[in-house]
Order: sequence, then structure tokens, then C-alpha cells
Amino acid sequence: MKNKELFLSIMVYIYICILCLLITACNPNNPLEQTLEQAGHNRIELEKVLEHYKNDRSKYKAACFLIEHMSKCYSYNNPIIDSLKQLKWLSTQYGEGKWTDSVVRVWTNFPYQKSQKIYDSQIITAKYLIENIDLAFDIWKRRPWAKHYSFDDFCQYILPYRISDEPLESWRKIYYDHYAATIDSTYRGNDIVEIAQAANELFLKDKFDWNTHFTLPHLGPLFLLKHHVGGCRESCDFTLYLFRALGIPTAIDSYLISPQTNGQHSWNVLKDTTGLLVPFWFMESDVKRGQNDGRPKGKVYRTMFGGKLTDVTIEYFGENKAEIEIDCPQEIKQISLCIFSCGKYKEIDKATRFGKKVIFHNLEPGVRFQPMYRKNKTLFPVGYAFSITQTGNVYLYKPNTLNKQKAILTRKYPVHAHFKEYLECMTGLIIEGDQSKNFKNPYLLGYIKDTITTNQIWFDSIPSFPIKYIRLTPPGNFHIEIGEIIFFDTNNKKLDASIYKAPLARDSKHTEKCILDGNFLSYYESKEKTKEPIILSFSQRSQIGKILFIPRNDDNFIRKGDKYELFYQNGTNGWKSLGKQIATTGELIYNNIPSGALLWLRDLTRGKEEQLFILKTNGKQYF
Repeated sequence: MKNKELFLSIMVYIYICILCLLITACNPNNPLEQTLEQAGHNRIELEKVLEHYKNDRSKYKAACFLIEHMSKCYSYNNPIIDSLKQLKWLSTQYGEGKWTDSVVRVWTNFPYQKSQKIYDSQIITAKYLIENIDLAFDIWKRRPWAKHYSFDDFCQYILPYRISDEPLESWRKIYYDHYAATIDSTYRGNDIVEIAQAANELFLKDKFDWNTHFTLPHLGPLFLLKHHVGGCRESCDFTLYLFRALGIPTAIDSYLISPQTNGQHSWNVLKDTTGLLVPFWFMESDVKRGQNDGRPKGKVYRTMFGGKLTDVTIEYFGENKAEIEIDCPQEIKQISLCIFSCGKYKEIDKATRFGKKVIFHNLEPGVRFQPMYRKNKTLFPVGYAFSITQTGNVYLYKPNTLNKQKAILTRKYPVHAHFKEYLECMTGLIIEGDQSKNFKNPYLLGYIKDTITTNQIWFDSIPSFPIKYIRLTPPGNFHIEIGEIIFFDTNNKKLDASIYKAPLARDSKHTEKCILDGNFLSYYESKEKTKEPIILSFSQRSQIGKILFIPRNDDNFIRKGDKYELFYQNGTNGWKSLGKQIATTGELIYNNIPSGALLWLRDLTRGKEEQLFILKTNGKQYF
């Protein structure tokens, strides 16, 4: 009786599989059939995989998942890409110098997207897919936490054989063999977050070289295993390959444009056994529950297999919605949700209008958004900028032109967390002078007592006697990071100085010569944390009238001599100017600011990093 029931079950399953294949063949819009059609002569390889797993229901479904989503998977065929990948690595090994600068100037905007696309469906082999599926299932079944996840979780966060447009390579076994034994011996418990942290710590022992030279597709698993080099994207790619090879369900989340600073950012996210997400980025944080990197994000998207970006903002900030009144031509159906970055708005989402309103769903509270519409590649505002509160209320940045306030402006761009570190590292710097290089009778010329809040520090209470040598003694708790130091005589004439001695520099691009090169943005950085002083010398003994010290900085403070223009956002009327000024000090004063307005300060002389801000009641900026 049991044998008869088993036989009937098998026959029913085979019948269902045959029926599914017949339905697929008759439905050209079916994703599986679309990929098989795209495969052309390689269709036979994909069908081999389906045939191979016809008696294994789970693996058959997994194979269907991969093939269904494969149609948009590809890599690029261009030997220049491989050459630039090697140059990226070489620049970290032999130091960045003039050769790097010249190569970067030529290739930094290399249009790799114009290279030939090689679609997976047309070249992938049955052997490759079967190996990937079998290895993924094998490690997954051996992991104690697998029982807490659905089959869909497995397909989304373990099974995929690629991330995006990297080379098609067999990586899963190589990563597992390289790391698994060590990690499993480090932690033998059942907590997925703990074993993820063990993997994180193992990789942190290896140096990851930060290098964002060149615009390239994803570098690929085997290149990253051999060369730990790149930016946040590459570090996240490596982590994803490693974690998935170990059976840890992982994805990559990102924001398309920062609401605070310029550019994108990516990080990894682990799906916990409780269903909650655990975001982390090994370059700056451990893998642990409940942490927040503090970066404003606006909207968060997850990279899924097949290149699709899925909006997962709700997982970070909960469910909410903003209903906004709009004013634009009736023929406009799609309204863009935009974020301002470096002089222009960029789209991060879209919604369909209904009448004179639009609803945007799942937004980060506190972030300033602008509703806009696109016409002939140009974005136009459809109303006032807005933000949503933690309680779900919508706040409009509507300027009150009848109630004016005073503004005291010191920057055009927010202070990034890393920039705060640059300033902090020189707190405690002592500047001394002497007639002898041995500094037997040093005279105090300057001392940075408090954390630096500007990029220009003047010392003008100078002892009235000539000196020959200058000694800069750092606090010793950090790497030395100095942008520039300039000495003036009592007639306000710049004195010629040279480097006598300095601690070893980090690399050939950030040497001690940067301290005296006249460029406020170039900087010297010591290779090690040190208290060893920097010694400068004058060509002859000189009387110093004042000293200008420039820490490593982003040059976004108000700069004397630069021409600025301040704007406020006025709904569908766009940006309205509040006047131009040439800075005579490190501050700009405006007395005609509409209260409640969203403001934008442009430096018309230099630079491109600019961000929106509002005014506090005391007239100070709040980015």
C-alpha cells in the first residue's frame, strides 16, 4: 500500500512538472521562457539544469528562480576594464604619485557601459549553475539557523551566483575553502550574528586599501579575494561573497544620493533569525544588533539578483506617507521625489499623481525632499520642499517673506564625520621657534588648545625677535594631518620656508611638501600615529608677524575673497536670490532672510560641494 502511494505521489509530481513546462512553453511572457528564448543556442545548457533537478523539487525551484531572473544578468567584455583593475591595485601597492594622477585624468570617466555586454543566459554552462546550486544547498542544510528562514529567503540571500555586472566566475567553493575552517573554529555557537562577526574580524585582519580611482563595473569575486581594494561598494561585494559562501543570508543596501553629502553609499545587511535586519559595514562597524551608522539616507534600496533595486526604506524607518499638494501641468502623470546634492536635484523615487496631490510612501523622517516633474530632461518644482516627522506629520519649508531674520553663514556644506576627525587630530598642536635647530631655547609661537572649528587659524601674538627654525609638535594621539602653514613678516610679506625634517609620510601623494605648496586642499599625512615633530627652516633669521595654519580640510568654509550668492526655495517659482557678497572674513552676514525658508549658498568662485540648510533662531546654519 505504501509503495503504491509513493508511486502515485511521484507520478503526480512528474505530471505537475510536465504541465509547468508545457504552460511555460505556451506562454512567451513567462520569465523562464523569456530567458530560454534569450539564451539562443545556449538554451540547451539551461534545459540541462532543469532536467538534472527534475526529481528534486527544491533544487528544481531554485534553478527556475535563477533562470527566471537571469535575463538581465551580464558582464562586460573590454580588456581596458581588466587593465584599469590592475592599475587600481598597483596604485595602492607602490604609492600614488604623478603616474597615478596622469592615468586617473585620462581614465577616470572611462565609459565602460558602452562596452560589449555578455549576457549570462548566452554563455553560462549547466556545470556552473549546478555547482552553484549544489554548494548553496549543501552549506545551507548544515547551518543550524536555516530552519528559521523561508525558501524565498534562501533564494534571495544565499543562492544567487552574482551581484551585478561583475565577471562570471566560480567563487563559492573558493571563498568557503579559504575562510570556513578558521571562522568555524573561532565560533561554534548557533547565533548567526556572532558567526558573522567572527567572519568580519577575520577579514579585518587583512588590510583593505581604500581606492576609488576609475569608473568601473563591479570588480568580481576572484579579484577581490586576491586584492582587497576599492571603496564601500567593493568592500560590500567582498562581504557578500564571503557570507553567502558561509551560508549567512546577506544583501547589499544603499542610498542613491546622500541627503547630507555628495555621492552614494553602500553597506551590508544580514537577515537575523528573528526576521529583523542587521545593517553593518565592516570598514567602520562590527556586526551587531540595533546599531545605526547615523547617515541620513532618504530612501534605501536593496540590490536583488537580476539587478533589480527594491525599496526597503520601511525596514529602516517604518511605514509612513507624505501627501503633498502639487501645481504642474495636467498632462504630467509622474511626480519625482528628489534630493538636492551639489547644485542640483536628483531623483530617488517616483509616484503617480491623483488630481492636485501626490503621495510618497516610506520616507526617512527629517530628510528634506523636493517634489518635481521632468520635462525635456529638466526638473521643475511642483511645490515647496518638505520633510516628514517621526509621528508622520508633513512639514513644508514655506518661506515667510513678511518675517525676516538675520543669517550668520560660515560654511556652504555640512561638516562630515571624517572631517571632524581631521580637525580633532591637530588639537594640542604646539608651534615653536628658535634660532637653533636643536631648540635649546624654544619660544612659543602658537598653540591649538580647543578643537578646530574653521579651516584658517591665525596666530598674531608673536614674540618680537628673529628666528631661524620652526617646530610643529603634534599631540601624538593621531596621525599628523596638515593642509598648509604660512608665515608672514611684520610687513605682511610671506616668508620663504622649507622642510628640514618630518615623520615618514603615508604615501608619495601626501608628503611633507604639501605643507608649503600653497594649496589648501593638498595635505601631509604621517604614516604612523606619532609625537615626532616637524621641523621647518627659513633661509635666514626672520621676524614673524603672524602665522596662518590650515588643517586638513574640505575648503567649504567661507573663504576670504570668494564671491557668494544666497538663494531661498520658493515653491513652484524655484530658487530666488537674496544677493551676492564677496567674503571679507570667515563669515557672511545676511539680514533679509525669509523665516522658515530652505537656503542654498553658492560659492561662485570655486568648488562644487554645496548643500541646503535652514536657520536656527540665533541665525546659525543647520544643515
